[in-house]
Amino acid sequence: MALKHILFDNDGTIVDSEIIASRIMLRHLKHHGFSISEPEYNMRFPGLRTRDILIALREEEGFMPPENFIHQVHEEHNQEFHRSLRAIPGMTSLFRSLKIPKSMVSNGSVRHVDTCLRRVKLRSAVDGHIFSAEQVGSPKPSPDVYLYALEILRLKPSETLVVEDSVTGVMAAKSAGIQVVGFLAATHIHDGHGDKLQAAGADFLIPDAKALHSLLKKKGAV
Repeated sequence: MALKHILFDNDGTIVDSEIIASRIMLRHLKHHGFSISEPEYNMRFPGLRTRDILIALREEEGFMPPENFIHQVHEEHNQEFHRSLRAIPGMTSLFRSLKIPKSMVSNGSVRHVDTCLRRVKLRSAVDGHIFSAEQVGSPKPSPDVYLYALEILRLKPSETLVVEDSVTGVMAAKSAGIQVVGFLAATHIHDGHGDKLQAAGADFLIPDAKALHSLLKKKGAV
């Protein structure tokens, strides 16, 4: 069946934001007495929301953050994003060159995704929708946000393709019945991450924007 729409994750797929978020989180964790290396953090918590990471750390490590921890982290995120957020190399031209519609599907809020896209001057290139887990209540790896996107777009899973960088995102898309590209170009990606995406069900492993362009060209999307 012909490809009619591409569904992009945002953080770590279009914008190189995961490394910013993880380094801010690591600084705040260390300030409050909990140390973890950057590679271990990125391996354990890719694609998860701050509150879910804190739940995991409380259950697994006994870490108890102060009441205003999430607020402090998010405030610094906002400031740092405005200073240093960049698109992943090659994704700006690829995103603009697509011949078929594209939407964003993220665990982040609609406001966050909108802010990121405006920061890298890609907001006007989104000719579909911004879908967020906040609209359905259950974040990835639940398939709910992808199922919601399919419903609103009135598309079958076979008519779409997802581009994701995280295990949680791949799991969500596969549970919704959609083919998934496991994208490995973001700064936070570590050795062995591709194996994890493949184990989660990724149909393709793509190292960078150039290789993604080649795949999408074969599918008639560029």
